[in-house]
Amino acid sequence: MSAAFDTINRETLLKILEDIVNEDEHRIIRFLLSNTIIDTKIFGANEKRPFFSNVGTPQRDSLSPVLFTIYLEHALKEVRPVLPKSSTPLEKVLPREIAYADAVDFVAFQDIDLEEVAALVKLKNVWLKGDKITKNTKLKLYKALVKSVLTYNCGTWAPTQSQEERLNAFHRKQLKKVLNIKYPVKITNSSLYNKCNERPLSIFILESRWRLFGHILRRDSQIPANQAMSGYFVTEGSKFKGRPLTTLPVVLNRDLSRIINNSQLKSSHDLEHLRSIAQQRGEWTKLTARIREAAEASQSEH
Repeated sequence: MSAAFDTINRETLLKILEDIVNEDEHRIIRFLLSNTIIDTKIFGANEKRPFFSNVGTPQRDSLSPVLFTIYLEHALKEVRPVLPKSSTPLEKVLPREIAYADAVDFVAFQDIDLEEVAALVKLKNVWLKGDKITKNTKLKLYKALVKSVLTYNCGTWAPTQSQEERLNAFHRKQLKKVLNIKYPVKITNSSLYNKCNERPLSIFILESRWRLFGHILRRDSQIPANQAMSGYFVTEGSKFKGRPLTTLPVVLNRDLSRIINNSQLKSSHDLEHLRSIAQQRGEWTKLTARIREAAEASQSEH
């Protein structure tokens, strides 16, 4: 949350607090936020370069998280009235936003207009349509501000192949917007990826999935993630009823079957074999690279 603390507008925060705290408390908080100095240290240099800061709240104290929560809730109160009204039965009983710490997700069961809450929309004319920003800078902005949000925590995802295809299509659509490629101009998928120094999102997600899997297998066998994985591969009895679920082990099987004679993770014995490989980071990296290469080879040109 430290980065989020740095974005707080102090005057706005103090204005919000006028209706929450008494005069003495307000004065104390104003004093806390005044004359703050950020002390920076440059790597490889012995000198420090402190400077005054007039935004954000001091970190490493117990009050800053409370102030940030108040600040964020006030922002959400301003956003809620401008969002489209609920139009489905589920939307009337489920929350429209899910907030935890400095992360907020907006939820809907149909396409809704989120321009009021999408910060980058206001910069659209600058970073997408503007002619004063180079292509490389635009691509860096896309990777840092769009792709990073889209793929957040993607190592835990278990997408179907059709879902992966939709993600890849969306990714290409965004890259075309950045490069200002519009109909009737055509470009092949491979040419687009090469031009942007990018690759399909499904490959990025696959690598993230196997990096996380290796990290889990190297951890203590008693942590919940390892216990859940071991329990999944217990061979005795039937664990699931109805249509097979798309779970993370199912997707790992799909990845693995591409390189090892169509073999799959079928038992705890297979899992222990992978666990032994994971202990050697270099070998696990090689295994992940082989799986990635096999997945890239199976990508078809559309």
